[in-house]
Amino acid sequence: MSREEKNHIVIAETSPVLSSGFSQCIRRIPGLQANIIEVKTTTDLQECAKASSPDIIIVNPAFGGIFNPVAWKEENNAPETRIVAIETGKLNPQAASLFDEVISVIDDLDTISRKIKSLCISSYPNEEKESLSNREKEIISHVVRGLTNQEIADKLFLSIHTVITHRRNIARKLEIHSATGLTIYAIVNKIVDIADIKL
Repeated sequence: MSREEKNHIVIAETSPVLSSGFSQCIRRIPGLQANIIEVKTTTDLQECAKASSPDIIIVNPAFGGIFNPVAWKEENNAPETRIVAIETGKLNPQAASLFDEVISVIDDLDTISRKIKSLCISSYPNEEKESLSNREKEIISHVVRGLTNQEIADKLFLSIHTVITHRRNIARKLEIHSATGLTIYAIVNKIVDIADIKL
C-alpha cells in the first residue's frame, strides 16, 4: 500500500452516536486519507472484511456478544489488520491486551489522532524501515514470550538499562507501541512461532 492510498477503516459499533462520533473524529485527523465504513452487525463486518481487507477495525468489545480480536484475525486470515477497542467504561486489562490499541470515549482528538496514526503507519509492512539488529530481534522474541525486562537482561547477560534502550529503539524503528502489535509483527516476520506464544 502506498502512502497515497486510503486507509480502510471500519467502525463496528451499534450505537449511532459513538459510531458517528468516531467517524467524525477520524475525518478531522490532519493528513490522514481514510475510507471509513460504519457497520452495526457482525454479518456486516464479515461482508465488509471479505469485500476489502480493513487496515483498522475500531470495535466495541461487546460487539456481537464478546468480540475476540485474536480469533477474528485467525478466522479471517487477517494478521495485519489492526483492531482497536472502544472503551466506554474501564476495560479489563486482560481483555485490553488482546487489542492493538484502546481508544476511550473520553479521549481528546489529539490522543485519538496519535493512536490512529501510529496504527496506520504500522499498516505499511513493505515500506523501507530501519532494519533491526540480531540482538533487537532476540529481544523481541523474549518480549512476545512474556519475559520482563529484568528476565531478558538476566537471560542475555545484559543490564536492564541496555534492554530498555533496545526496546525503545525497537519501538522507534518499527513504530509499534503495543505488545500485541509487536507480537503480530514477530509472527508475520517469523521471529517467533505462534506456538511459542501464550495467548
